[in-house]
Amino acid sequence: MIEYIFQVATVWFLGFFPFFEIYVAVPAGMAVGLDPFSVIFFSVTGNFAPVLLIEFGYHQLRRIERLRRWFDRPVSEKLTTNINRYGWWYILLITPWVGVWAIAVAAKVLHMNRDTLVWGSLVSILIYALLLTGLIALGIDFFSDDA
Repeated sequence: MIEYIFQVATVWFLGFFPFFEIYVAVPAGMAVGLDPFSVIFFSVTGNFAPVLLIEFGYHQLRRIERLRRWFDRPVSEKLTTNINRYGWWYILLITPWVGVWAIAVAAKVLHMNRDTLVWGSLVSILIYALLLTGLIALGIDFFSDDA
């Protein structure tokens, strides 16, 4: 049981930290012998936690008058409209490549609506975790069958 807790904590923390995120967490989870469900669940929750942390932190920082003025500085109306209209697709496609930390901060700076950021990030992370886990499992099966 202690070994399992250590393994899932490792996967969660690898998913949480910038530059590691989902692309290191999933292979690491598979390498230490976790089942695919555990790998997906803990890597996704670890990689999604920064989105919630940044969302919460943003609203806490807005309580400070000087920061609120800086956060509320004008952004192009056209950009804000496009971000909120097509933001779901931006988040879905770009999050795994740029990283969830950078995307969440950029989304808040560009005034993206919270639901688009949160749900888009969650779906994006989940899709890429499922794809990566499936591809790794197929690769392991392919090479273990030939041996």
